[in-house]
Amino acid sequence: MKVGMFNSLRGGAGRFAASVAKYNGDIEFIQFDCPPTLENVDKLRGCEGFLFSPFKNDGDAFWKKVSEAGVKYVVTCSTGYDHFNLEAMKKYGLKAANVPSYSPNAISEHTIMLLLALLRKLRKQFANTARYDMSLDGLMGSEVRNQVIGIVGTGKIGCTTVKILTGFGPKKIYAYSHHENAKVKGLVEYISLDELYKKCDVIIFHCAYNAQNYHMVNADSIAKMKTSVLLINVARGPLFDTQAVLDGLNSGKLGGVAMDVIEGEEILRGRPQGQNDLPILDELMKHDNFTFTMHTAFYTDEAEQNMSDATLENFNEYRTMGCCKNELVK
Repeated sequence: MKVGMFNSLRGGAGRFAASVAKYNGDIEFIQFDCPPTLENVDKLRGCEGFLFSPFKNDGDAFWKKVSEAGVKYVVTCSTGYDHFNLEAMKKYGLKAANVPSYSPNAISEHTIMLLLALLRKLRKQFANTARYDMSLDGLMGSEVRNQVIGIVGTGKIGCTTVKILTGFGPKKIYAYSHHENAKVKGLVEYISLDELYKKCDVIIFHCAYNAQNYHMVNADSIAKMKTSVLLINVARGPLFDTQAVLDGLNSGKLGGVAMDVIEGEEILRGRPQGQNDLPILDELMKHDNFTFTMHTAFYTDEAEQNMSDATLENFNEYRTMGCCKNELVK
């Protein structure tokens, strides 16, 4: 099976070398040195598979052209698949799969790092140290054990974060999710989202992104939260209305925000070092109680290998059976 991929994928075909080797030449990656735009889709001709990483596309027309190029199977190596248009893919006979889990610990540990960074004012500490300002002014932190923490989404990642948090002994952990998870029974109390907003000092977002929760953090929801609440988003950028978050920081309503993802982040990829094409990020970064990491929560050696192996297994199942256990379009 030949699998086409574009240069929007971090690390290119090389990152899959060890995983590809397990299939004795039955799967071959063909890399194109250009982005996966509508005008470049024809390059996929001759490829049965398409490895598509998060990237903006032209909707229905894009997937129609992918199908016309002869592609049958589209796989993402991520858990999130909001860059897929499942309705259009089904319409044009494309099957699709994701990697539903690769290392919950990677993202959960990153989440805890961001939590501690906010509580201990790490950005300000680093900035002060860089200019040899050793005063303690404005650096008094808070302890996790004194926080009421809310978790939005208790899937594999949310559950892992809950279990790590219990070691810090916070006052209380509340959770909101469409489905209660038995694995954290006794560790969290499930409440409504509005209640969680009202009660929590820290709110961590681990939920999947879909049309229903677009901008779930907005001016109205922020108004329901405690003054000085800390927000952490390691899920998907469009969960947050970025302007509302900036307004909340400007007004002091938000005590701090940590984001590993931001709406529109795809425009930042592949740009020259020092170039920022997302002006609102510049405004956010003016606040020393705002911490940003560039979608790296997942990025550990363990997660990378698991992700690569699962991606190749998805393609192999399609190659040998025409279906896949992680299929999104059936």
